[in-house]
Amino acid sequence: MNSMGRTGKEPADKVMPESEFVRTFQRLVGEIFRLNGQLLLTADQLSKDLEVSTARWQMIATIRHQPMTAAQIGRRIGISRQSTRKTVNRLLKQNLVELLSNPDHRRSPLVTLTDKGQMIMDTLRDRQVYLTDSFTHGLGLSIEQLETMTKRLADMREHAANIDTQQLIDAVNIARSGKD
Repeated sequence: MNSMGRTGKEPADKVMPESEFVRTFQRLVGEIFRLNGQLLLTADQLSKDLEVSTARWQMIATIRHQPMTAAQIGRRIGISRQSTRKTVNRLLKQNLVELLSNPDHRRSPLVTLTDKGQMIMDTLRDRQVYLTDSFTHGLGLSIEQLETMTKRLADMREHAANIDTQQLIDAVNIARSGKD
């Protein structure tokens, strides 16, 4: 039996919703949401004078080393193709990116940084170094600890991507109907 009171063989509807494990995990998720919000707020403040939103910053950072199609960018960042296309169009209007013909797919051009986009990215990278120091100063984190946290969060993200949400909803609905 694990910390959730489960053997690992029963379906998700057998989880005790008020277990200490569930509450602890929910606190972790809440902290991740709050950290993400704080990072986005700080990034917006760092990039405001450059007229680059955090969404645009994330996109130009994604293509800084190599051109990608809009679909590749969206998959890498984890956003829809439509959102990717809107952000690419905004970056095109700002002359931060340009479209190159794609030898592998005629209808999916490659998005790449312009010289102006590269200058903006370089400025943002410099600011990010100082931001990293400000965020981590005084926390006493080692490189190994950061690598472990990164790996665990990546594992959680990959695991979450494989969850069948409809099956989860159905299991909860079945469990709730049995309580009536």
